[in-house]
Amino acid sequence: MAITLGSFTFNTLTAQPYGFEELEAYSGLSARAWRVQGLCTQAQWASITDTYATWRDSRINDEDTLKSKVLGTTVSFTGSAAGLSWSAIPCWFLAAPSGEQTGAYISVRFDVVDAAQYLAALLAQQEKSKQRDDGMKPDLGTITISYGGHTAVLTLTKPPESYSNTPTVQLTAAGKPYISGPLAATRVRDVEGTCNEANWTALQSWYETIVIATPGTGTWYPTSPPTATATAEIQSGVKTTVYAVSLQLTQL
Repeated sequence: MAITLGSFTFNTLTAQPYGFEELEAYSGLSARAWRVQGLCTQAQWASITDTYATWRDSRINDEDTLKSKVLGTTVSFTGSAAGLSWSAIPCWFLAAPSGEQTGAYISVRFDVVDAAQYLAALLAQQEKSKQRDDGMKPDLGTITISYGGHTAVLTLTKPPESYSNTPTVQLTAAGKPYISGPLAATRVRDVEGTCNEANWTALQSWYETIVIATPGTGTWYPTSPPTATATAEIQSGVKTTVYAVSLQLTQL
């Protein structure tokens, strides 16, 4: 049994290292991992600690892996043990090297994981978590906003129907309630929803067109410009930009 991790090599393993790191094994969310135990010389101990320190100093400056979706800094791992072999696997450390003096040797331990498999498992877990969260949200359907040949479709995240310019209840000096203001209410839509980039672009074109027009009675006219915030999400394994949009419409 022998392993090479970066520039560190030794062949005095005291246990079979091959296994898996589990996130959610019943869903397949796991990655092959190696929990290495063995005896090494002082020179070999210095080599493994240098290997870890070099990886650590670069890895700490990597962008958050769940945001970048890239492996970042890895260390190459090659070895064979118990009838299994692997070659030049890009790995991350799961546990830093630790050592105890055992006579003339140092008993060393460290854990590494296949970085590509582990990243795939982390991203899949993230998407599953989002799907579970989405499954708890009510389905409010979509709203179509259209004028002048420009149409945008938003997936609603709250009910849009509301009112403005409503009658109000006042009190007389004697404490008696009376109604003041308009004896009608204006229908409005406080729209909050999500869409992709194409629909966000269409919504901007819709706004630029309708604000210079003279729409007819019954048209839903913007009383506030559309605004949006963008977030990156994993949808069906693909990084996608989702726009959370809000605007207010009044029926003319």
